[in-house]
Amino acid sequence: MEWIVFGGAALLFAASVAVLLYVRKGLVQYTTQLMYSLDAILAGEDGIDFREDREMLNGKLQAKLNQLNEVIEQRAGENLRQRELLEAIISDISHQVKTPIASIRMYHDLLGRKELGKSRRAEFLGAVGHQVDKLEFFMKSMIRMSRLETGIVQVQPKQNPVYELIAQAVCDVALKAEKKKIDIVIDESVESSESDGEKLSAYFDARWTAEAVFNILDNSVKYTQDGGKIVISARKTDFFVRIGIRDNGRGIAEARIPLIFKRFYREPESADVEGVGIGLYLAREIVMNQKGFIEVHSREGEGTAVFVNLPVEIF
Repeated sequence: MEWIVFGGAALLFAASVAVLLYVRKGLVQYTTQLMYSLDAILAGEDGIDFREDREMLNGKLQAKLNQLNEVIEQRAGENLRQRELLEAIISDISHQVKTPIASIRMYHDLLGRKELGKSRRAEFLGAVGHQVDKLEFFMKSMIRMSRLETGIVQVQPKQNPVYELIAQAVCDVALKAEKKKIDIVIDESVESSESDGEKLSAYFDARWTAEAVFNILDNSVKYTQDGGKIVISARKTDFFVRIGIRDNGRGIAEARIPLIFKRFYREPESADVEGVGIGLYLAREIVMNQKGFIEVHSREGEGTAVFVNLPVEIF
């Protein structure tokens, strides 16, 4: 009897040791795989084998580690994109301010000459003033752009009359158009909708959208020859109010149309036209932030038509 009890106890002890060894082996494999996964994540390795399909508990934990790794990769990619964007902006700013600063420095040196006559001095002072104005315009544009992009200033669309939006933009650009003898015509459809009881309206932020429409209209004035013509229209579709700004200016090559909304983009032939290439970029960002969109149709030598589509209701 004693031998039977002793034998049973020995078998039970051996079974317990075997179970402990098996559990220990599983824990070692489990922690080894876990450490491998964590080390691979910390090292930023690609193609990590998380073994999600193995063993219930281990597989679940590895699945969570895989999700964590994906989040880390996404954030790292976003940080890289933000850094590249910042580097591009700094490079663009450096390029944009280099010419005005160089010009101001040159005129400053010339103005320091004692033998310089009054007429030449006045001419150089005027040139300095022009470069200062250019820098001021550029900095103001950059401030508006940065506020909009960083969310410091957010658009707040609500129902507003379209006629007042167009009238404000025309008023702001009237002086420039008058200097070039450009005729700005507001289409009868806009004025008739204003005179009728049912005014044409859409959902947009009045202040920011007025700037967007002004930027587009100002661009039309810049690139339309003296004595040209700009026609502004506005019509309601099923979901949008479509504001059209058509000019008979120099036009844009079809291949360049996708580029004109890029920050600081200017056509090579536009060196003689004032501007820094921010206006259309800002216009698109403002309109898109209000769930609208902008279309451009153009032909070289025949003019350009830009359509601002503003939602008739909040989506």
